[in-house]
Amino acid sequence: MTINRRQFIGMGGATMAMASLGGLTSALTSFPIHAANTGGYKALVCVFLYGGMDNHDTVIPYDINSYQRWAQIRSSLVYAQGSSRQRSSLLPLEMADNSSFGSRQFALPPEFAGLHQLFQSGNAAVVGNVGPIIEPTTAALIEAETVRVPSRLFSHNDQQATWMAGEPEGAQYGWGGLFADAMANAGANSNGNTFSTITTGGVNLLITGRDTSPYQLVDGGALIPELLEYTEGSLAQRLRRHFRAEAYQGNSLLGKDMAAKIQRSFDANALYATAASTSFEVNTTFPQSELGNQLEAVAKSIAVRNQLGTERQIFVVAMGGFDTHSAQAQNLPMLQTQIDQAVVAFHTSLQELGLVNDVTLFTASDFGRTLAINGDGTDHGWGGHHFVVGGAVQGGTIYGGIPEADFGHSLDAGSGRLIPTMSVEQYAGSLGTWFGLGENELAGIFPNINAMGQTPDFFV
Repeated sequence: MTINRRQFIGMGGATMAMASLGGLTSALTSFPIHAANTGGYKALVCVFLYGGMDNHDTVIPYDINSYQRWAQIRSSLVYAQGSSRQRSSLLPLEMADNSSFGSRQFALPPEFAGLHQLFQSGNAAVVGNVGPIIEPTTAALIEAETVRVPSRLFSHNDQQATWMAGEPEGAQYGWGGLFADAMANAGANSNGNTFSTITTGGVNLLITGRDTSPYQLVDGGALIPELLEYTEGSLAQRLRRHFRAEAYQGNSLLGKDMAAKIQRSFDANALYATAASTSFEVNTTFPQSELGNQLEAVAKSIAVRNQLGTERQIFVVAMGGFDTHSAQAQNLPMLQTQIDQAVVAFHTSLQELGLVNDVTLFTASDFGRTLAINGDGTDHGWGGHHFVVGGAVQGGTIYGGIPEADFGHSLDAGSGRLIPTMSVEQYAGSLGTWFGLGENELAGIFPNINAMGQTPDFFV
């Protein structure tokens, strides 16, 4: 089934009974053993921005003509944001090679001063117009009803799941979890996959695999083993037996399986608590924000990687508030500042740990937003712009494309919703290649990876 452009634009957050991205179901087949590169330590850190981060206020047109048109379309938002969105306040992205954009130039808002510095120093890159997409698509193809698009576009839950797992809400396995499965099959992580995927923000789908379950950090650590430190003697032993479900005597297979999982969880918590108590502290000062606290917990977990027996790890942190239908001028700059301060602190902590080349941070979000404004905010979009940060990143570059800030062009799905020109599979595929996955593993995880063309290489 296909839809025309008028239906596409008018559907808002409604469900679309369209073909999905194909999901990650082909990954149920076995991965080739030892096909991946498991040498050394590497970690991926996903910063998921819930609500749909406004791509049009992330990378801003900077050449005179493009900026003036952008500012005209968004005049009330530009006015409400005061001097921060005047051209003189923006931070231009100076690239060694701007040939793919011709005379067009781009900038970051002043709230991204730290990310701008990382970009200019070669430690961060921008990935333009990435999102869930099945095949090369234009507005004309949508109008002609001759192209497939992902199902349930503009729905928060469904597009979050599609970003993480290639399918709408209800998907089981995320590509990060399948990365971990593949690395475990290749022999990475001497302690199995207990700590191969870790979440601090309650995001589980992205890093859930067939054989991999996320380890949940609560307030940066494991709670139950810490509670036991305050008890002694027989009481401590009884509490330990209780929390490990050692007293379970039933014959139910389900009950036995649950008891075994509880025991594994308790033992993992105990191991994590022991590792954290014997390691050195991360001395970098992190901002006291939701994202800052989460990335500090990730840095401390990375610091104990040897005690945890991990050579490959994937972390997910998250922050919300990006569904800026209203009060965007007041709320979005504050959110951008939190991202900037937390990511810069995390990068500094990796320098402290001597791992700046071994850890790559990347952003993701439900979708981008409309170029058009609805009064004092923006509505759900499609493609968006993201950051990849780390010493191994070939920074100072914009990968992919950034369509012009205007209406009616071939990549405008209506109201300035950008039709993606880079798929999530390509974005994740580049990360997976750096992580150590081979072509066989990537093809098994992403059956649609070549549909949009060659996978980019973000790394040195």
